[in-house]
Amino acid sequence: MATRYSEYTIESAGTSIVLSVWQADKADASIVFIPATMVHPLFYAPLLGGFAGHGFHVVGVHPVGHGKSPRGEKKYTLSDIVQNGRDAVTFALERFGMSVIVMGSSQGGVAAAALAAADNRIAAAFPHNIMLTELADSIGISRFPKFLRCVYKPAKGIFRLFATILPELKLPLGFYLKRKRISENPVIWDMVERDPLCLKRYSLRFLASLFLTEFPGLTNGGIQCPLYVVADRGDKLFTYEYTQKVFELLRAPYKELIEFHFNDHMLMVTHPEAVCERLSTKMKAVISGVAKAITEEDL
Repeated sequence: MATRYSEYTIESAGTSIVLSVWQADKADASIVFIPATMVHPLFYAPLLGGFAGHGFHVVGVHPVGHGKSPRGEKKYTLSDIVQNGRDAVTFALERFGMSVIVMGSSQGGVAAAALAAADNRIAAAFPHNIMLTELADSIGISRFPKFLRCVYKPAKGIFRLFATILPELKLPLGFYLKRKRISENPVIWDMVERDPLCLKRYSLRFLASLFLTEFPGLTNGGIQCPLYVVADRGDKLFTYEYTQKVFELLRAPYKELIEFHFNDHMLMVTHPEAVCERLSTKMKAVISGVAKAITEEDL
């Protein structure tokens, strides 16, 4: 199926952001995709182009200050990225006028889940990785010592204090995540280092928002659409055990854990065809059910 690629600039969260759009010749739904830490939608071009080839319009979000979006215009937090996703949903609905699925990977998966809990226009959510910052086990995602689980609340208070004192302190990825747990594939890191659109540092303000912001809608019924959490059994960053614990606490009309077995946190970059094939099939089944429900409701 032929696809067309284009870029658009929209206003979001008090600044401008760029959207990468892969448009299918014939589609039944749109996907809004939020990328992972420090990267951008074009980093996932084989995956997102693949979804378009399977019959979806795809709207890739370059979050505020990331990718092709203007740099330095706004001091942003995770909540701003969630708002970027919401404005991308509006763009997709206005441009294509069909059901919208939200999706994200890693940090983008966290944002996509939060978006699903805050926006009832969404037909389904497919976050790859998910986090509940109120769980002490969340410390295990970071490189910080595991014993901090025992003093999780005081540790979060100290983190918040430092972020208040030095909000614009720029810190590299290795400060808070272990690179080997993200990927041991040198090709991935070469892609990141060579890509001028990838960020290399985050402000302490943003990191505090990432690890401290709570989204109660995830567990109190705020999610009004089907939720499909994507996980790899061998993910060393968002471990399967942690994902299972979070998954049990999530509340949605329907929820499902979709498992892969690549032992790779970066599976959406390293195995785009397999991921696209499986998730496209699931998404089409979901949209078919949504369309049927709408038709029956209108009768």
